[in-house]
Amino acid sequence: MRAMSPTTRVIVDPQALAHNTAVVRERLSRHARLMAVVKSNAYGHGLVEASRVFLEAGATWLGVSAVDEGMALREAGVDAPILCFMPAAPGECEALVEARITATVASSEHVTWLHEASEAVGKSVTAHVFVDTGLARMPSDERAIDLMDAASGVGVKITGLYTHYGPPGSGALADGLDLFRAGVSARMFVRLAEDLRASADRSDLIVHAAASRLLLEEPQSQMDMVRVGTLLYGQYPAHVSKRDLDLRNTFELRSRIVHLGTVGVSGKVGYGGEFRVRRETKLATVPVGYAHGLEMMPRSLAERPQMAVRGFLSRTSAAWGRARHLPMVRIRGYEAPIIGRIAMDHCTVDVTDLPEVELGDDVTLPARRTAISPDVPRVYQPLGE
Repeated sequence: MRAMSPTTRVIVDPQALAHNTAVVRERLSRHARLMAVVKSNAYGHGLVEASRVFLEAGATWLGVSAVDEGMALREAGVDAPILCFMPAAPGECEALVEARITATVASSEHVTWLHEASEAVGKSVTAHVFVDTGLARMPSDERAIDLMDAASGVGVKITGLYTHYGPPGSGALADGLDLFRAGVSARMFVRLAEDLRASADRSDLIVHAAASRLLLEEPQSQMDMVRVGTLLYGQYPAHVSKRDLDLRNTFELRSRIVHLGTVGVSGKVGYGGEFRVRRETKLATVPVGYAHGLEMMPRSLAERPQMAVRGFLSRTSAAWGRARHLPMVRIRGYEAPIIGRIAMDHCTVDVTDLPEVELGDDVTLPARRTAISPDVPRVYQPLGE
């Protein structure tokens, strides 16, 4: 039986991933390692395949959010050091130890769980201590030096110390000072880490604080390692103004037109009839909807005032049969608007002004990458093909 070519698929460009890795490495100081962040299925690009590209291009560590992501990498034969950002739950610790994944600890309970798992498995375990610097992602009532001492006392080897900063205003301890002098909060952590290294006599401790934003805006915060995700995938963090890297797009969600038909003047399109056409309109049906991540955005963004304004303008334009403020797709090199509500499994595109469009034509659609199901096939090829 002939293999079926997928109608809906994600095109991932390995050459672009490798290029972006090289561009990021050029910004690293001579002593800084690169950790490629591959959480959430490598931002939708495919966990194993993207990780291999990053490692071949010069990354030395991989960062994941969950133990099962690290296990999947080990089962695929990836042998590089892996840091799991979220502390492992008690039921996950033995698997983490078996897979030689470096744990994150932020409390003495985490240390105890790892010690017990290490004893049960009969293997040593390594961990990095997470220090909260105001983001309150994992605030701790215990000092980092006390956690390091506790770990040393039970044979849990602490090999790193790290923190994470959000965008400005996220609650860093020195946020107010940063307004007057950029980078104060990052430099405060650098000094804290150096003091801990000295007091604990751990000159080999890997200290890291910088992710994509600090790499661009505060290069002195690189320390021993930089954790980079967004930039490797060809995108900048939304809150970063310095955008001077030669990044390449790495990802496209594509499908094909499965139906073409016409709606007469004043016809309504989609659930709720929110879009009313003002001319005879040729519609293309594409089998991609919100279940695929089409036009999905984080709730935090959706609730911003500017997004509420955009939604109002979209609905108003739709009621008058106008495509302004609506999501656009690309067909044969031209843009065309999605009209009507996006359904779970499909959307409709106004292709009236694209007279050459045919059934089976490729359609490139906007989507939130991490929301696209891993079940949608990933095809690894240059985007131009």
